[in-house]
Amino acid sequence: MPRSVWKGPYVAVNLLQEVVALARKHPEWWSKGRFQGQKAPEVINTFSRASVILPDFIACRFGVHNGRSFVNMEVQEAMVGHRLGEFSATRVMPKHKVKDSGAVPKKKINAKTGKAA
Repeated sequence: MPRSVWKGPYVAVNLLQEVVALARKHPEWWSKGRFQGQKAPEVINTFSRASVILPDFIACRFGVHNGRSFVNMEVQEAMVGHRLGEFSATRVMPKHKVKDSGAVPKKKINAKTGKAA
């Protein structure tokens, strides 16, 4: 069952405070630079994977914790409404070993003659 509309989206309070602090610390970037494609001056690290991305977060850079380290991401318009945790994978897909192409192939031995074929 989805969250009730009257409650609004969930965003951790400390995350909102850090975004507001970023806006106050760099007002020229907040008002103009972020809409002109400039990167955010700071990365906001957070453990709150459940927080919803708001329109005010566009062009901000977040470091979202994946259980081991912080995964850096820059918020874009298409991400609004999704959760921060969706963009930092917590599991690593296993990689299959690749056969070494430089290895010398084994010689096949003929069972009848006992010599290499």
